[in-house]
Amino acid sequence: MAFPARRGPSILKSRGHTSKQGYHKEPLRTMTTPLKQLLREHRTELLDEWLQRAQTIWSDDGHSENLPHEWTLKLRAIFDDIVAAIDQTPTDTFELNPESPLANHLTQFVTAQARTGNSANRITSLILALKNLLSNRLVTQSHTDALIDLIWLERVFDRLTLLTFSAFVEVRERFIAQQSLSLMELSTPVLRLWNRILMMPLIGVIDTVRAREITEQLLEAIARHEARVTILDLTGVPVIDTGVAQHLMKTIDAARLLGTRVIMTGISPEGAQTLTKLGVHFNDVISRATLRAGIAEALLLIGQRISPIEDRRP
Repeated sequence: MAFPARRGPSILKSRGHTSKQGYHKEPLRTMTTPLKQLLREHRTELLDEWLQRAQTIWSDDGHSENLPHEWTLKLRAIFDDIVAAIDQTPTDTFELNPESPLANHLTQFVTAQARTGNSANRITSLILALKNLLSNRLVTQSHTDALIDLIWLERVFDRLTLLTFSAFVEVRERFIAQQSLSLMELSTPVLRLWNRILMMPLIGVIDTVRAREITEQLLEAIARHEARVTILDLTGVPVIDTGVAQHLMKTIDAARLLGTRVIMTGISPEGAQTLTKLGVHFNDVISRATLRAGIAEALLLIGQRISPIEDRRP
């Protein structure tokens, strides 16, 4: 009995590949995952619900009015960027390009919020609200295994949360640095009392950084005004110890090189006793107990004095 010849296994030609079970599997980049299907079919609905949650967060902070229009526009742009990022093929890690539209929009939004005094919790709550919204809808509406999509969402939003905190901290640190610089400039003013007489009132603790700022400000003013006499008023310095004395001596020595005489005023009795016990001596430095006496001494050094106006009678 003749049997038909055996044929070799047929080959299914396609852009995909054949699985061991014999059916064609679509490439990963063209597969429609539950997450992509959710975003494609319910994109507008998801955006509206996220904006409603943003309104709730805004109201919980004590605002009675609606969400600002500029907020709505920025959140819409951020939503579109996040959807575009999620729509990528899932990978082991999510790398966010700092120059990407998503990074730029999110950084600009965080910067604006940080400058107006809003907390990082509010901004992070907005990002996490979108994450929770997508995760809950994905679990509720998906009839297939959504574990891969949930892991991908976790990776994407972890990176976005980290970017949010980093941008917020950077803005706040820059703002604090600017405030510190402004306070330092205000705490080391150089006042022109009279022609070629300057005064610098010192207030607060003098550390190494501030001592350097004091020296730079004072020397610049001495050179600019060609001052012959400079008054350093220490009335507002709470503690005068060896460190403060060393900083003052360096400042005084530098001022002398520019041709000015230095008068120190306002040293308290306790401060004088402390300096004496420590063996600190301000040689060749004129010292007066009060600022009033220091100003009178400075005027004498330039050949001036304060005198009462004589009554003129007709």
